[in-house]
Amino acid sequence: MASPWIRRFGAIGLVLLASLAYAKEPKIRTPFLEGWEQVSLEQMERQAKAYPEVYWIEGPGESKVVAFTFDDGPNPINTPPLLKVLKKHGVHATFFQLGMWVEKYPDLARKVLADGHVLGNHSYDHPYAGKLSNTVFWEDQVAKTQAVFQRVLGFTPTLYRPPYGEITDSQVELLRDKGIKVISWSVDTRDWLSARSMNGDAQIEGMVTQYVHPEAIVLMHDGGGPRDHTVEAVDRLIGNLKEQGYTFVTIDKLIGVAPQFAPPPAAPAPKAASAAVAAK
Repeated sequence: MASPWIRRFGAIGLVLLASLAYAKEPKIRTPFLEGWEQVSLEQMERQAKAYPEVYWIEGPGESKVVAFTFDDGPNPINTPPLLKVLKKHGVHATFFQLGMWVEKYPDLARKVLADGHVLGNHSYDHPYAGKLSNTVFWEDQVAKTQAVFQRVLGFTPTLYRPPYGEITDSQVELLRDKGIKVISWSVDTRDWLSARSMNGDAQIEGMVTQYVHPEAIVLMHDGGGPRDHTVEAVDRLIGNLKEQGYTFVTIDKLIGVAPQFAPPPAAPAPKAASAAVAAK
């Protein structure tokens, strides 16, 4: 017997029914870690549902791709070896960089970009955004870093990752109105916790292996502390994930947006002097 959807709406009903069946609930796969003042998983998932197409914790579909992301750089100790590993494997990643470090290490930021990676805004100096007014959040953190990117790299990014994953609804709406996407994660490798462990690289690798999924956004760091374990884990993970059939994409390709805002139109050339003036 045909379903009510089909009887009432025909082929359109079939399409709508299929879209509902395959609707994807945004979900963070790694469990909450007590005692570290993290944003709750429920809060992040709620924001992803409340602001579709704006706030992302994973890709929209089920393709067997994964996006590696790295926060808090550029860092002169950690970023160069990470770039070497990524280049060795032919993988491009997304780097969410702090404005203060792009200012201090402009050549390294340019190197990340030249290697084919995508760069996003990670605030100017890594504050807890929930403690900031919207004006301070925009002017002193997001817009200030956009200006640094424009000055150093010649573009402004469309992607923003909130430090600690913390951002208020009104701040999400502010960024939405300015055309900026908010990028969180579905897999937290906890490399920030494993950095000083004897077997930190194995811990990081284990987190990804256990919780990776199609269209995962994986959180790692190339700044904020020693990242030797992260680099070692990435070196092994890329091969392992490729063997499982995964390919690697940058965030812009995962969610289908341009990674940079279009440059403003060039100023018009000065008008030629009128024939009457020229004749004088």
